[in-house]
Amino acid sequence: RNPALRPGLSTISMLCVVLLPPEEWPGRASAPTSVELRFVRSASELDAADAAAAEGIVAVPGCDIGALRGLLAALPRCAWLHSFSAGVDGIAPVLRETPDTLRASNARGAFTSSLAEYALAAALHFNKQVPRCMANRAAGRWERFTMNVLRGKTLGLLGYGSIARATAKLAAAFGMRIIALRRNVGGEAGEVVPEATYGYDDRAAFFGAADFIVCSLPATGETRHFVGAAAFEAMKESAVFISLGRGDVVDEAALVAALSRGRICGAALDVFEQEPLPAESPLWRCERLLLTAHNADLTSDYFEAGWATFVANAEAAAAGRPLLTPVDKSAGY
Repeated sequence: RNPALRPGLSTISMLCVVLLPPEEWPGRASAPTSVELRFVRSASELDAADAAAAEGIVAVPGCDIGALRGLLAALPRCAWLHSFSAGVDGIAPVLRETPDTLRASNARGAFTSSLAEYALAAALHFNKQVPRCMANRAAGRWERFTMNVLRGKTLGLLGYGSIARATAKLAAAFGMRIIALRRNVGGEAGEVVPEATYGYDDRAAFFGAADFIVCSLPATGETRHFVGAAAFEAMKESAVFISLGRGDVVDEAALVAALSRGRICGAALDVFEQEPLPAESPLWRCERLLLTAHNADLTSDYFEAGWATFVANAEAAAAGRPLLTPVDKSAGY
């Protein structure tokens, strides 16, 4: 982590209201002392003086959308809304309703390194045939099968934000070739620049070229079920699909069908259309599927990292500078 972003290193003259989810939120215990905070679940819990003085809101994942609308209406000086999570799809309807004068930010980049590591771990899980190794150990079987390598394989990054750029850096260390697909082609930056970048209209060519596809697209109206039956049909039979952005981006029924008939080699999912994943979901029974409970970024310093990004944005907001991780309210990310 960047030590310059640690909570508590400076005092910021600003009062912010943290809108909590209905259940107890562990992040409250590690809240920074550098910003004056009020923790509420609705505007009715604020006294008149705090409502009049508050300049910012922190939306915690799972907070009530109606309560967020009520809070915005109750804070006349509020000019900044920060999402504690990187994804803002949960509050996107409210963001689109706010005036241009209200700026928005998110936790983009706070949890990037863990997600990039997860992507490479999932790639290695299938590349090194870990399930086969475990089955051999359980059966007492000595099988000297040919071991695959990542070097020379093509990693396709579906979306090219902070998660994808961090994943590209790790993949490059393995000697992988990097390609990307993004909404707006051009100006790709980062320590590793993709060898080729595809636009949405060229998605079939992108899916067909990649050995491993890492999806980190945000959930928007445009990206819902972006990865569906046509995408899986376009992939190589040896391809592995890895999803760690938002569950709505993937048509889970199409993925189950692709895995069931061996259309692709395997998949790793950390995010789902419905969370927690229902017990009756056929995904639980899929072979060649690595499944985790949306915890690829739930590291021991998760809350500290999230608060650090908040503090950095609070400093910028208080000083009238551009936000560190601005959100395009109309685009939804």
